[in-house]
Amino acid sequence: MKKLFTVLLFFTPLLFSQNKFYNFYTAGLEYMEKQDWQRAIQEFKSAISLEFEDAQRKRTYGTRFIEYYPHREIAISHYMLGESDIAKKELELSMAYRSTDRAEEYYRMISGGIPPPKPVIKKEEPKPKLQIAETKKPQPGVTVLPAKESVVPPKGNIIVVTRKYDPNALPQVGSRLAVAVLPFEAGTDAAKYKDAVTNEMINELVNLRRFRVIERSAIDKIVSEQKIQASGFVDDKTAVKLGKIAGADALVIGNISMSGTAVKISARLVDVETGETLIAQDAASENTSAEGLDATVTNVATLLYNELPIIEGDIIKVDAEELFIDIGSIQGLRKGTKCVVFREGESIKHPISGEILGKKVTRLGEIIVIQVQDKFATVRTIETEQDFQVGDKVLINRIWCAC
Repeated sequence: MKKLFTVLLFFTPLLFSQNKFYNFYTAGLEYMEKQDWQRAIQEFKSAISLEFEDAQRKRTYGTRFIEYYPHREIAISHYMLGESDIAKKELELSMAYRSTDRAEEYYRMISGGIPPPKPVIKKEEPKPKLQIAETKKPQPGVTVLPAKESVVPPKGNIIVVTRKYDPNALPQVGSRLAVAVLPFEAGTDAAKYKDAVTNEMINELVNLRRFRVIERSAIDKIVSEQKIQASGFVDDKTAVKLGKIAGADALVIGNISMSGTAVKISARLVDVETGETLIAQDAASENTSAEGLDATVTNVATLLYNELPIIEGDIIKVDAEELFIDIGSIQGLRKGTKCVVFREGESIKHPISGEILGKKVTRLGEIIVIQVQDKFATVRTIETEQDFQVGDKVLINRIWCAC
C-alpha cells in the first residue's frame, strides 16, 4: 500500500497521498511564510529529490506550469537559520540554472555581509518550560553515554546521547518518515511539564532532519474537529485514527512521570497502519531545570532517531513472486521493513563548474521484507509504478512493522 505523504496545509487523505515534487515545493513555500525554516528545508529537499533543476517554468500536469526555484528557496531558509555557507552554495547553483533578482539579492547579502531583515525563528509555541524552574541550579556537567543507554545520571548532570548516523549522507527519494507527536500524558505531579515536553519533542525531531514532522497546530485542529478528548490519547486506536487523518506514517505517544526528585520521559513510536508499537525509549534526570528537561527530551528523540537508520542497498535477484536485496540482519534489517525502490539515471552536473552533484532518480515503488538472512533479504512488492530490475536501488527510510 502506498504510504501517505503529508502536505500539511490540508487535511484530506487524498492530498496527503500525492508524492509529487510540486506538492513538496508548495508546502515548502508555505512553511517559509510561517518562518518555519527547518520544515521548509525538508520540503524543498523532497522536491529536489524528484525534480532537481531550478526553472522559470516547470510543468506539473496537463498544461499547468509553475515557477520552480527549490535551490533558491532552500538557500534562503538556510540563510535565515544562520547557515550562510550552505546558503551561498545553493544560491550559486540556483543562479547557474536560472538567475533571478531574488537569488542575486540574497547572494549580495551573504557575500557583502549585509544582514537580511531580521527573521523571527518560529517555534511551535513559546516554551513553557522556561518558566517552570523554581530555583536556578549551577551549570550542569555533561556525561556522554552509549546511544541506547537510559539511566538517571548523577544529580545536576545532563546526559548526552550521541547520534549514530547522518541522514544527509544518504540519498533522499521523495518524502521521509512522517511523524506526528501527540500531547504527552502526565500524572498530577508532572502535569506542569506536559506542554513544554511536547513542544520540545516536536522541535528536537525537526532539528534531527530525519523526519517529516507534522506541526502541532495541525494535530490540535484535527483533535478539535474530531471532538477527541485529551484522555483519548491513552487509547491507541483513537491515536491511530488521528494519525491517519493527519497523514502520519507513525505517532510519537509519550508519558512524563516523577519518581522522588527525578523526572522520567518515555516515548513510543506507533505504526499508523498496524497500530503496533515499533520502538519504546525513555530517559530520566534529577535535573528538572529548563536545561535538564531540554536535554532529557533531546535524549529520547535521539534514541528514537538511532533506532530508525536510513540504509541503501540494491536489488540483486528478481523472481516471479519474490525479490532479493543485499541488505541483511548485519545492517540491522528486520522482517516487515518497508523500503522505497528507485532507479538511478544520468549524473547531475553543476552547469558551470562541472562538479558531479548527484544522480537523477526515479521512484519505482515500495517493497516489504518477508525474510532476513545475515547479508541479504527476501522481499515482496507492496506497490509499483514500474517493473523492478536487478541493480535498482533500495532505500530504507521509513518504518518497519512489528511482524
